[in-house]
Amino acid sequence: MPSSTSMSAAVLLLATATGLSGCGQSKAPSKEAFAAALEPVVRDVFCHPIDVMRYEVEGEPAGSGFPIVTSPKPTLAGPGSDGKAVAMLDGLAGVGLVTRTTFEKPARWSGSTNPFVRQPLISYAPTPKGAPYLHTVERKATNAKVSVPSFCLAKGEVVDVVRWTEPTDIAGHRVSQVTYTYHGVEPIPVMPPAEQAQMVEPKERTVPFELQSDGWRPMPR
Repeated sequence: MPSSTSMSAAVLLLATATGLSGCGQSKAPSKEAFAAALEPVVRDVFCHPIDVMRYEVEGEPAGSGFPIVTSPKPTLAGPGSDGKAVAMLDGLAGVGLVTRTTFEKPARWSGSTNPFVRQPLISYAPTPKGAPYLHTVERKATNAKVSVPSFCLAKGEVVDVVRWTEPTDIAGHRVSQVTYTYHGVEPIPVMPPAEQAQMVEPKERTVPFELQSDGWRPMPR
C-alpha cells in the first residue's frame, strides 16, 4: 500500500509539473506562437473595401455584405460618388466573377430615414468563381468591428517569422516587436501575369505584439 501511494504521488507531481511547463511555454515568445496569431491578420491584407453608396429595398432586410444594391445614377457625394467601385464591379461582372442584376423597386439610401421611392437599382453578387475574391472582411470602426464587403486580390499567407525583440514592459504592457514575411497566394486570375508574380513575392513587415492572458497577440492600431 505505501508503494502504491508513493507511485500515485509521483504521477500527480509529474502531471502538475508538465502542466505548469506547458502554461509557461504558451506565454514564451516563439516563432510558432507569433505565426499562429499573425494568420488571421495577414489573411485579408490584400483585400480592399468596396466603396459604394448602398441602397436598402423596402420590405427586405438591410445588410452590410453581399449582394451590394446601389443606384445606376452617380451620387453627388458620399461613398462611391466617383463611380470607380461600380465600374470595377461592372468589370468583374464582365469576366464572370460577379452577377449583375438590374431591377426596379422602392428603395432609399442605406441608413436613411427618407421615404422609400420606386427607382432603378443594380445588385452585385459574387459568382462561385468570384466568391474567393469578394467577401466581407472585419474592419475597425469607431467603437467596434464591422463586416465590410471587400475585393481581395489574393489570400495573404505568413511565410516566416524572421525575428522578434526581447519582450519589454511599456506602460503596463509586455511588448515585443515582431518582424515577419508574407505573400499572396491564389491571386485573382484576371490579374496580369507580371502582377501575379509580384503578388507572390515575400514582403517584410514589423508589428508590435502584446502578451495577453491567452498568449501573444498583435497590438491594435
